[in-house]
Amino acid sequence: MILSNGKFTSVEHRAVIHPTKERISVVLFHYPCQDMVVGPLPEFMKGDEVRYGSTNYQDFLKQYFTEKLDGRKHLERLKLEQ
Repeated sequence: MILSNGKFTSVEHRAVIHPTKERISVVLFHYPCQDMVVGPLPEFMKGDEVRYGSTNYQDFLKQYFTEKLDGRKHLERLKLEQ
């Protein structure tokens, strides 16, 4: 949501499994450098319309885990007033 300036929203993961069929999951992770700035990409900003602030990845992760994985609260911290 932050990178796309709110254009693309993230989903909260929930799996409902079939009682008699196997489920296979593939997880991919991408970790940028700790000091990399996370913020809206220029191609998703129309003029001066910025919906999310920027932060470094290390601070983003600290806030993410401080919120105890409670939905999208960690994203609301970076949302700017409109």
